[in-house]
Amino acid sequence: MCILTTKSAAAASPATAAEIKTQQHQQQHQQAHYDDLFHLLAVRLRSSSSSSSPSSPPDAGIWEVRQEKPHPGAYLHVSRFNWHDYNMNGIHLEAYVLNKQIQAKEAVVALHCESGWPLEFRQKFVPQISERIHGRLEGWSCYREYGTWKLHVSKEMMSVCEVRVPFGASPDETMERIERQLRRLMTLSADIDDVIANCLHDEAELENTSSLILTKEQVRKNDGLEDRPLWAVIDGYVTDCTEFAKFHPGGLGKILATDEKQTGWTGEEFGFSLTRGSNAHFPKTGRVFQEGMRKFDKLQSQVEVNFGKDDGGAITILGKLLL
Repeated sequence: MCILTTKSAAAASPATAAEIKTQQHQQQHQQAHYDDLFHLLAVRLRSSSSSSSPSSPPDAGIWEVRQEKPHPGAYLHVSRFNWHDYNMNGIHLEAYVLNKQIQAKEAVVALHCESGWPLEFRQKFVPQISERIHGRLEGWSCYREYGTWKLHVSKEMMSVCEVRVPFGASPDETMERIERQLRRLMTLSADIDDVIANCLHDEAELENTSSLILTKEQVRKNDGLEDRPLWAVIDGYVTDCTEFAKFHPGGLGKILATDEKQTGWTGEEFGFSLTRGSNAHFPKTGRVFQEGMRKFDKLQSQVEVNFGKDDGGAITILGKLLL
């Protein structure tokens, strides 16, 4: 009887060990843990961006970090001002750990170019940036514990590359791997900026999107003086504020100064924002304008944004600024 009991226990032990290991994984790698760790990662990325050196080139180190609202969770976007990711549908670096990733024991880090950009642009951008970065992706894949990078061009031309990051022994170790891969993608920013410029300056692209992509020179010419229309750039979108300026509670002077360096969030010309920096203290105005941006991105046509009579009335989003 003792021998039979011993054999029975021995036969059962592998299954019991596997069950214990699964239970331990489930206890350690819970969604709530990753939600908290992604929040801390977002704080670190924002902090490192705001502490960039004053002697750095224009826009150097300025990263925008976004999480979904009202419940951020373990999902974030990292982008730059001219990537037009205000509505989380532009060009961005993406990382997430959701239920599917917890079950598979691997996180996702990726580079996307989504529907906030016209299809004609994506069809140029995705192949060009893929060609530029494929060599570096191969080099990054030497570190197997961090996952293997792959070009991942989707049919809709909204995905460029991604890596499935294997979970570590703990959520902290997993987050260290995620952050390492995300920061690797951040080193591609100069290439991404360059390819964006190449695609937008392509003559065919400018012809196809002439009503959507506007130049700095066009904005400067429409300065509101001598009966000319008044155009202003807000969060990267070119707006017609001609009528709005007549009733703006802050006066015409403030509207005319919108595109100046000292007014903008970035410290550069055309860097004004309603959702970041010193002008973000008007939450209602910021929300209304964000709704207008989302509508513009969806319809790909001019959109009126009405702030209400007490806040100056309406402006019209004409297009996006060519940087």
